[in-house]
Amino acid sequence: MTEQSAKIRKYVNFLLRAVIIILTYGFIYHQIFLENKLDDLSDVFLRLAERQDVKWILALMMLLMFINWGIESFKWKLLISRIEHVSFFRSFKAVMAGISVSLFMPNRTGDYLGRVFILEKGNHVEGIFSTIIGSFAQMIITFGIGLLCLLTFTDHYFRESLNIGEYMFMSLVFLVPVMVFALIMIYLKVGVLAEFLSRFLPGRWPRLKENAAIFSRYSAGELSRVLLLSFLRYIVFSTQFYILIRVFGAPVPAAEGFVLIPVIYLAMALVPTFALVELGVRGTVSLFIFGLYFEKAGIVDPQILLAPLAASSLLWLINLVLPAVIGTFFVFSLKFFRK
Repeated sequence: MTEQSAKIRKYVNFLLRAVIIILTYGFIYHQIFLENKLDDLSDVFLRLAERQDVKWILALMMLLMFINWGIESFKWKLLISRIEHVSFFRSFKAVMAGISVSLFMPNRTGDYLGRVFILEKGNHVEGIFSTIIGSFAQMIITFGIGLLCLLTFTDHYFRESLNIGEYMFMSLVFLVPVMVFALIMIYLKVGVLAEFLSRFLPGRWPRLKENAAIFSRYSAGELSRVLLLSFLRYIVFSTQFYILIRVFGAPVPAAEGFVLIPVIYLAMALVPTFALVELGVRGTVSLFIFGLYFEKAGIVDPQILLAPLAASSLLWLINLVLPAVIGTFFVFSLKFFRK
């Protein structure tokens, strides 16, 4: 590589890093200050700040945030080890940088790009395919738990209004676990996904076939560990949501809360948005789902009715905005063009 081409490579790398940082902070600024989506919650947040235990609450939320993304970092380290061995800290940097990139890209597609460019020698396309496996595992947990909780949710709130008979409901009770089981079996046999993709990408497949072979390198045991880590992550951020719901004054029993919250995550996974982490989407879905519970429980206190919106907003700030800001410091570790 000539000296001139090396300078061009460094310049382009720096330029791309700068663009990512600008877009990340621009998205955060737009969501918080231009969209003014937190203005209606100013009184709620002020009351939280006046609580004597606010420091302990925020400290717990921060701890759970780092546990959440720490588990994800360990999961990605396990997956990417088939391509390149990375330390836990490098994996953590990749995950944080991925959050920064995914914040302003549609449906978190930037997460794949943000992570793989931290690799020093590993193939980037293979890295994307490995990251997809981790996302697939998390999707199975979100859909699996969400669909199972949706059965209870439907039984409590929609069965009569939608006129769902006993036969139809029992059919759903049978069908949903079968669907979840089928997804898990497909995941554990993820190697067949390469053949599946070849049917939809006949023109490009010859070039991707070698990289897609990464799907066949994982054993069922490794994939099971990734699935377990995805489940642990799910428990962590669901617990965060429930704690915040209670902190903001909503008298929701744990049994009810851990039915409603998975339905919210399922709905957010199904709603396509420019940015999956958009605050407006999270708030709207949370208000609707918990609103049904409040209506049935006869709760009319305006402050309590705002609790789901406040909880989802604060969780958005802690679990996504703060890691995205942290990730901007690690964006400079990304190498978009290597020697």
